[in-house]
Amino acid sequence: MSGRSVSRDPSADIRLRMPCEVVREHLLPLLRRLLAQELVRGHGLSQVRAARILGVTQPAVSNYLRSDPKAGGVLGEVLGEVRVMVKELSEDLLEGRLTQVEALKRICALCIQMRNRGPLCSIHGEDVPSLHPDRCSLCLTDLTAIRRRALEEYEIVENVRSAVRLIEGTRELAALIPEIGMNIAYAKPGAAGVEEVVGVPGRIRPIGGWPRASRPPEFGGSSHTARAVLTLMGFEPSLRSAISLRFDWEVVEICKELGLVVSYFDRAEEPPEVKRVDGRTIPWGVRRAVERLGRAPDVIYDLGDVGKEPMIFLFGHTALEVAQLAARIAEEYSRRRGTTKKR
Repeated sequence: MSGRSVSRDPSADIRLRMPCEVVREHLLPLLRRLLAQELVRGHGLSQVRAARILGVTQPAVSNYLRSDPKAGGVLGEVLGEVRVMVKELSEDLLEGRLTQVEALKRICALCIQMRNRGPLCSIHGEDVPSLHPDRCSLCLTDLTAIRRRALEEYEIVENVRSAVRLIEGTRELAALIPEIGMNIAYAKPGAAGVEEVVGVPGRIRPIGGWPRASRPPEFGGSSHTARAVLTLMGFEPSLRSAISLRFDWEVVEICKELGLVVSYFDRAEEPPEVKRVDGRTIPWGVRRAVERLGRAPDVIYDLGDVGKEPMIFLFGHTALEVAQLAARIAEEYSRRRGTTKKR
């Protein structure tokens, strides 16, 4: 017999059973069964109407009605609590005291409660012992943090989408699109890299006299404008958004007249070690503009260089705020150009 020990398979104890599977297998069937019984027997609804409310078939409702109303299965210990919630939910929903969204929130709240060291947590812990149910934070703490981050990112993208819609609906802004295209960027709080900044891939360009985005906004969709935002956030974290505009002294004057704080940088002052590294000019320039002023400005203009288009960066707290201000500037710029033409 060999004296060598048999190595243990490291995958032997792996159990990737999701908590949502426990909800689907145990809580949702119980809720649907109790709701079907309450809607039909308690409120006199037809099986067809109850099925429509529950999002199931009529035969499924028929099966729910034939099942034992006292059976709670593995959730028997909380059957009474669930039944009370179902009764109140049905009454409030059918009598118009509760919207569909509010009803869903009540159900989700019950689910979270049972997943927070309740019966669902115990069931999941039996399936996945390594979770240690007595100290597991997956459903309440960890998933809440993940959901919060996802919601934050969604709101940032939606804000940029709203800003892009405003830009595309403001014809006057077409005249202020730089030759290389316009971009608008909005960073997550505390963003450290361009991948944490939402921008428009391919930029915004004039098509048929109107600004048009090349693609929908997304994280990592800007490099040039995103770097300007990230650098200014180092001085003023609340200024998380910027838009790039075509340079014109008239635009600079309009910004000043609107009470915006304006600064600039001149690439003629750029150190050789900065100039020769791609992507370092904008961060250097923004820092230079802040140093020149002694504070974070609302507007920074770049005087450009040989082969480098001059540009204006307009900063703000959100993308929509920046777009609204840019539209106001563009409308005033258009009005002045129109006045000039009439002379």
